[in-house]
Amino acid sequence: MQQRSYASLLLITGSRDTAAHFAAFLPADRFAPELSVCSPLEADYVLAQGEYDVAVLDGTVPAQRAADIAALAAENGVTGVLLLSEEDRFEAAAAFAEKHGFMALKNPVDPALLKQSLAMMAAVSQRLHDLESRAARLQAKMDEMKLVDRAKLLLIQRFKMTEKQAHRFIEKSAMDRCVTRRAVAETIIRTYEI
Repeated sequence: MQQRSYASLLLITGSRDTAAHFAAFLPADRFAPELSVCSPLEADYVLAQGEYDVAVLDGTVPAQRAADIAALAAENGVTGVLLLSEEDRFEAAAAFAEKHGFMALKNPVDPALLKQSLAMMAAVSQRLHDLESRAARLQAKMDEMKLVDRAKLLLIQRFKMTEKQAHRFIEKSAMDRCVTRRAVAETIIRTYEI
């Protein structure tokens, strides 16, 4: 995974005015160069196609549809979901959001609060990407260690080497052939494993 300096944002709205407002409002250095916008009807398809860090649903999205979209967004790896709810529906929207692990704000929302909320969601998303990247690197290292250990065991069984000799053989073979220890281990396993 590669490090990004921005977050991708999907705005789900039935209003062109909301889309235009968000496009002008978002700081270009913090969010993806282009704001992605879709209607509530297109949300299922769009969320399934792309990877977004933050999804914002405005007050034009009906409550039940917002619930479905929020669940789908979480299922598809969206880190932060924000529901902008009209004042008369806010209490129910906030309770639902809390129960399902996303955030609700009253619409119209204070611009400073909206910016702060979006920035926090983007930061959490970046932190999660960093952790996933670190976990992937650790998993790759563990997988390599398992392969090398399997290869060493085969060398010990087949050629009566000690563990130290088998380890040295794999290290030296990797250096001599300018390949990784993993590649040497895989070759040994393919050759000697029955």
